[in-house]
Amino acid sequence: MGYEQALGGPVTDAYILGGVRTPFGRYGGALSHLRTDDLLGQTMVAACERVGVPLDQVEDITAGCVNTAHEGMGDIGRWAALAAGFPDSVPAVTINRFCASSLSGAINLAHAIRSGELGVGVAAGVESMSRSGWALMKGDAPFSPRGPILLLDTMWAGAGGPPNPLLLARNAYVEMIKTAQNVADRYQLTREEIDAFALRSHTRAAAARDSGRFALEIHPVQVPGTRKEPGRLIENDEAIRGDTTAESLAALSAQPNTTQMTAGNSSGLNDGSSAVVLASGAAAASLGITPMARVVASATHALDPEYMGIAPAFAMSKALSRAGLAPAEIDIWEVHEAFSAQALGVLRELPNQLDGFEVPDERLNPNGGAVAIGHPFGASGTRYVLTLATELRLRHARYGILGVCVGSGQGVALIIENLE
Repeated sequence: MGYEQALGGPVTDAYILGGVRTPFGRYGGALSHLRTDDLLGQTMVAACERVGVPLDQVEDITAGCVNTAHEGMGDIGRWAALAAGFPDSVPAVTINRFCASSLSGAINLAHAIRSGELGVGVAAGVESMSRSGWALMKGDAPFSPRGPILLLDTMWAGAGGPPNPLLLARNAYVEMIKTAQNVADRYQLTREEIDAFALRSHTRAAAARDSGRFALEIHPVQVPGTRKEPGRLIENDEAIRGDTTAESLAALSAQPNTTQMTAGNSSGLNDGSSAVVLASGAAAASLGITPMARVVASATHALDPEYMGIAPAFAMSKALSRAGLAPAEIDIWEVHEAFSAQALGVLRELPNQLDGFEVPDERLNPNGGAVAIGHPFGASGTRYVLTLATELRLRHARYGILGVCVGSGQGVALIIENLE
């Protein structure tokens, strides 16, 4: 028996069939009154309906969510699926790799498909930063004595508990906005170029919204009425500001513990959900569905948490090497914009990892990025997968790559191929 036979035969391809995302709402905005599990569940159902996959044909679900300290109660993927009408037989798991949670879930499904253990899966993600809860922390002993109780804002703690003294000592829990300042200092970025990148993001995102480009991937959300307001249909991202100017960005003050990071050149606090359907070639054929894209390769990387933002540069380089592709063969580069300075840091580091190759501006984030669109932590990864697959199809381009930075000093990258 040959080695390939011993492993169960040749590797099969994993395909992206399509998907949807909600509009991304502002903190306390239009989506803040929707239960987080309902927001996720309706998006997963809409994704299956969009591509034509019956719910009972889904064999597994991965759901990215950073903060489950709300209605999700732990495994929000499973609860959301049940609440939305998926059959009891459809399993689900919730994944937390911070900003790359749903992207990691999509990659996990692709691995299962490529190994022959899965036919159809849904990768999704959700975050309602508006609905993140507060938690009362217990002491070290099972029954702690009465006394002061730590009340933790779970949105800032990533639904975690009290900090570990060992990690505190090495500043591993550094604020994300401070890591962006660290990156800016490391690459000697000026405030002007940081703000210019933010302006680029808003300008391109506004153009994508106004032209109907984002409507191709957005599934509108019906928000129920209240005593003061009637019900309404939310169709557009709330954070995009087409009227942003260099002057308005320059007028903003730097945030605490930084010298260049502002509310204008950072991604906001957002609510939203996204979902994509993945399948093997055989499963797609049996369902009569033509896939949008093929999963080519993926990679992860980790480094010092104080320089969290630049890890995607290393992960993208690894993914390109695994795919056997030259950087010049990539038609679209989606670089996550947790902060403008962080994205610029990735762009400064990429030439060091890619033998001097610099990403052409016309191939970079053609529809803007998270600085303008928003960044609901768990939802961003599969939003990028959907946005990239859609853009490749519209441009009749072949290869696209995306890279997402991760709090704690990680990066995740994925390469996909347009099948047209």
